[in-house]
Amino acid sequence: MNKRFFIIIAILIVGASLMVTVVKTAPKPVKKPIVELAPLVETMALVPSDRRPTWQGGAAVNGNRSVKLVAQVSGQILSVNPLAVPGSFVKKGAVLAQVDSASYQLVYEQKKAKEIQAQSSLDMELAQVENAKKDYQRSGMKLNPAGKALALRKPQLASAKAALAFARSELNKAKLDLNRTRITMPFDGHVLAQNSTVGAFVNNASAVFEVLDASAYWLEVKVPQSFLQILDLEQYAKLTVNGVDQTRDARILTVLPQVDATDRQARILISIEDPLLITQASHEGTDIKTDLPAIRYNDYVHVTLSGKGFKHASMIKTDSLNASGNVWVVDDKLVLQNRTVEVLYAGREFSWVNISTKLGDQILLSRIDAPKAGMVLRVLNNASEMEKPNNETTIAHGAADKQPALDDSSSKKVQPINKSDLNKTHSSVAELEVSDK
Repeated sequence: MNKRFFIIIAILIVGASLMVTVVKTAPKPVKKPIVELAPLVETMALVPSDRRPTWQGGAAVNGNRSVKLVAQVSGQILSVNPLAVPGSFVKKGAVLAQVDSASYQLVYEQKKAKEIQAQSSLDMELAQVENAKKDYQRSGMKLNPAGKALALRKPQLASAKAALAFARSELNKAKLDLNRTRITMPFDGHVLAQNSTVGAFVNNASAVFEVLDASAYWLEVKVPQSFLQILDLEQYAKLTVNGVDQTRDARILTVLPQVDATDRQARILISIEDPLLITQASHEGTDIKTDLPAIRYNDYVHVTLSGKGFKHASMIKTDSLNASGNVWVVDDKLVLQNRTVEVLYAGREFSWVNISTKLGDQILLSRIDAPKAGMVLRVLNNASEMEKPNNETTIAHGAADKQPALDDSSSKKVQPINKSDLNKTHSSVAELEVSDK
């Protein structure tokens, strides 16, 4: 019992000695200074851009000439062109319907007979006038102007001429009414509606057909007042239809004098020539031209309008402008600076500006809490190239253009930090926190 007790005491003493030795000989942690890391940001090289501002909108297509054909004479419809059904294309001058012309034909023949009779009366009067002139010359009489006019039968001649003119006008009126019994197409276009059929009685208050001119369609698109100031009226508008990749060119006719009543935006009138590609198809001898989309009446199309270009201007994202209307840049010493700008045009996503910059300046893309001039920053990498759709920048829907990467001089002064260096930095900070603990 005593021997076991002494063994336990000896083991405890040896363990305590070893513990004291380990504690005394263990290396003491060295306190390291805390390193404050500068904010990590992204930048973009600032280069002049010759891209044009654009504005995208949408509008429904309307016909510039949609008319209702009214019968100009009264009567019963005897026939209707079987091709004049709603939706069909009809050439100018084609007969759409025929009104009963029997009575108008009789009137025309009567007026023709009266015209012949009046012409005969005039011919006889001309012969009598010649005889009167000879008689007057043989008589040797000297009469006053009124008496001479009576002697030469001038009043009778004037009456005969007037009767012939009246007969001819009535004949022309009868001929016109006879021609109006044929209801014809006033232009190349489409039949929208057929309101009468064979057997129906029509008059000058009856709309027989509704037709649409197919040579050109119109549409109105709204643009903000700010873009109207830089709108290039000489540039064609680009039209796209849903589900079709190809675009159509359309001519800007005018800026309408009245603004929209709801949002006070300006209204642009645009003309689409040969919207259904009928002229093109007739030239090619085909029914459809496959490389361009046909635009139909009441189609909804997307419209892209081009603005005027700015020389030596830079294109930046609109949200890069700070509250004071300036921009934050990172200079060649990785220091945040506030540069003044002249805003030429501010769009929804991109703006065109003149910036007073220095060599090595780059636009700050990242957002910083409470930015202040003089802050030291770290650059993660250069901004990726901005998208460039068809060499133009779409403001309304936010499509962005591509910008070139930094040149060699800028890249030497502003050294980017890649993501692997950033991970190493985070690992060092973690080790430091463990050591402090």
